Amino acid sequence: MKNSAPDNESGNSLPDSGFGLVEIIISMFLLTLLSLAFLPLLIDSLRATVRNSITTTASQLLAEQLDRVPTLDRTCAAVASFAAEPDTVITDDRGNEYRASRMASSCPTGPNAFPGRLIVTLEVEVIGQPEIVVQTRTFALVEAAS
Repeated sequence: MKNSAPDNESGNSLPDSGFGLVEIIISMFLLTLLSLAFLPLLIDSLRATVRNSITTTASQLLAEQLDRVPTLDRTCAAVASFAAEPDTVITDDRGNEYRASRMASSCPTGPNAFPGRLIVTLEVEVIGQPEIVVQTRTFALVEAAS
């Protein structure tokens, strides 16, 4: 905005240059509106980041359980013992609690049952957040009942 103001020395009018108070207030208002428009996007991305972090931790715990299956003895009793272990509850640094559980199908029966396979189901759920569950199934080779 340009205004004419008298020059103190010569009495000639010179144009004022720069921003006035009204222009500064309007620009601050527009900047605030722009910031508020991005706020929901920021909040949603933070929620997604937390959810992804929790899911990643649950997946890592599931992978640890899954790594134990090939190390079991190749008997129905060993797989059943693994599946019967009490649920493991683990708390991470953020205070989230995870419950790891295991299940196994029943041992095959019959004259040609061995070698056979059992279905082992592993699951990790986040306590207090039922929408986050990580689950997998794998086969365990068994060569004898016990």
